[in-house]
Amino acid sequence: MNSRLVWKWVVLVGVVFCLSLRGQAQETSWQSVAIAEAGFQSGDLVYNSDLAVAPDGTVYVVWADIAGDIFLSVVPPGETLQPGAPINLSEGAGGDWPVAPAVSVGGGRLCIAWEGWDDFGGDIFARCSDDGAQTWLSPPAKVAETDAPSGQHELQGEWDGNVDVFVDAQKNVYVAWFEDFSKLVWSKSEDGQTFSEFQTVLETFDFLRWPHWAQGPDGILYLAYTLAFSNDDADVYFLKSSDGGATWEGPIQVTSNPGFSDAPEWAFVNNSIYNVNDDTDGAAPDSANILLTVSQDGGQTWEGSVAIAADGAFPSIATDGKNLYVSFSSIVGDEQTGFVCSTDGGQTWKRDDIPDSGPNFVFLGLRGPGVDASEVAIAVDAPGNVYVAWARGSRELGSQIMLAKRQGC
Repeated sequence: MNSRLVWKWVVLVGVVFCLSLRGQAQETSWQSVAIAEAGFQSGDLVYNSDLAVAPDGTVYVVWADIAGDIFLSVVPPGETLQPGAPINLSEGAGGDWPVAPAVSVGGGRLCIAWEGWDDFGGDIFARCSDDGAQTWLSPPAKVAETDAPSGQHELQGEWDGNVDVFVDAQKNVYVAWFEDFSKLVWSKSEDGQTFSEFQTVLETFDFLRWPHWAQGPDGILYLAYTLAFSNDDADVYFLKSSDGGATWEGPIQVTSNPGFSDAPEWAFVNNSIYNVNDDTDGAAPDSANILLTVSQDGGQTWEGSVAIAADGAFPSIATDGKNLYVSFSSIVGDEQTGFVCSTDGGQTWKRDDIPDSGPNFVFLGLRGPGVDASEVAIAVDAPGNVYVAWARGSRELGSQIMLAKRQGC
């Protein structure tokens, strides 16, 4: 078996593989703060972070607590990071283990979606607010309830946490996930409380992973994902809709790489689309690289993928309309959270990893399907402040949800 895939997909029973912290103070353009802290054992752990930034600069960070709930912290605009007290979003809804929350803000509406796993499989939940998390439109809403695995994917074992949420400028809420490992499905809500019966937009005999919503400046809605043909062969594809999901065009292939291209995220600058993903094929024999694939014509054609960072996985991309910012889990050395940025449309990249940000999480092994706990999330506000959220931990450190901030590239 390819040694790079052995690293990336191995199930670690009950703990997270990690390396020791250096903890050395150094000059940095970053400021960071711990949003949440817990222990580092099977019943006491925080993980699965995501974030979104509102137009006024308010930052929303979500995460999972292995004790059984999804939490949110609101960070108001300001020179320094001052996170608010954790808000329990799930309030017990979500089975034995609520996992992998995703957050989005649009039109003044804040929504969080997550998967809840129990002995009967997984269900999808969501909760929305129209006043910045001061009040909620409803209790946790069950978006989907099925007997099949919801939000799970399969690759050398079953994994939880493949759910994404998007809120557009009209406050429509879109949730996407996978049913039974091979169906890409989605549901929509106009009021943030009730969701349509989910629709299957793609069904395949191969495995599907990592759904990602994106919307272009022309209002076209995109749904990207990974199609895995084998443990060594996967590429990024997408579907698109110009009528809010009533009809879909695609699938359209984005990457054509010899390795396992996985975990896509998108950013838009004018008519150009920037897709980032990780890929296990490269010069480093025991690693993965962060790849960039660009379309200059709104997704009709795609250039060849190029590596923009070595030794990373599970990237996230954001733009302020000009500059591009990418964060990712670093996977060698002391495992700092990786960061690169570009001021010339992706032609060149500057790397400035977040100091003292590791060890990054990799995977968790629970009683049922495992959890990918290695996600890193990035967002940028209108003044050009860049925010990154991630989980880190070790037996000595415990587990933490971290938020970092810097100005521009």
